[in-house]
Amino acid sequence: MTAERSLSFDRAASFYDVTRALHPELSRKLTDALEREVRAAGERVLEPGVGTGRIARPLAERGIRVTGVDISPLMMGQLVAQLTPQHVPPDLVLGDATRLPFRDGCFPAVMVCHLLHLIPEWRQAIAEMRRVLQPGGVILHHGEGETDRNRLPMITAKIDELLAARRFARRRRPQVDEIRAGFAAVGGHLRTEIVAEWDDDGTLEQHIAESRSRAHSWTWEIPENIFFDMMDEFEAWARANVPPDRHVVYELDVWTFD
Repeated sequence: MTAERSLSFDRAASFYDVTRALHPELSRKLTDALEREVRAAGERVLEPGVGTGRIARPLAERGIRVTGVDISPLMMGQLVAQLTPQHVPPDLVLGDATRLPFRDGCFPAVMVCHLLHLIPEWRQAIAEMRRVLQPGGVILHHGEGETDRNRLPMITAKIDELLAARRFARRRRPQVDEIRAGFAAVGGHLRTEIVAEWDDDGTLEQHIAESRSRAHSWTWEIPENIFFDMMDEFEAWARANVPPDRHVVYELDVWTFD
């Protein structure tokens, strides 16, 4: 059986930063937390799935040496286009997170954001991060802990129900607890920090509009005719049933190893 390929974001390169932008205050707090952990580990960090540098660029602006890996040259092109003389130039490598092109034990820190749920072979990606980590190093995982506790489970369940009625099933993506179990399985010890927590309102219509435009990766695997037929029913349901406000918790998982 041929393994499924990791998902390339080439198609999203032109709009990724607009649709995935972090609030400036969240970006600052996240960068503060990442910088603190990276500097304690050794001043250098590897980011598989570096993309447009949404997370890496603020660190590079603070003097951190980032090595970025991505399977999308267009996404990394957007990263390069946004660099300034204030950034430490990152080392960028075209490659897959499940087959990192580095020797064993060569990075004191690894960070990964909004990536593992996109990779069918996500356990292999975790094993690769562990392989390239130096003894005493740290893996920083964030994004999957960004929790929309009131709305996300009901939205996900409804979309799957509507797709099942149309005889289509999405690829199952790993949940937070499964990913944490994956890091624990390679010897990791977890410390979780809450980077930011807030009540966010008025975003349901934005979520609907971005979904209909197929800006988000979960929509890409669904055939066009099934997707738009499903969205008509989903939008009516969402406006009638989904709470307009949400509570969001942005977490940073810090993994250390014996």
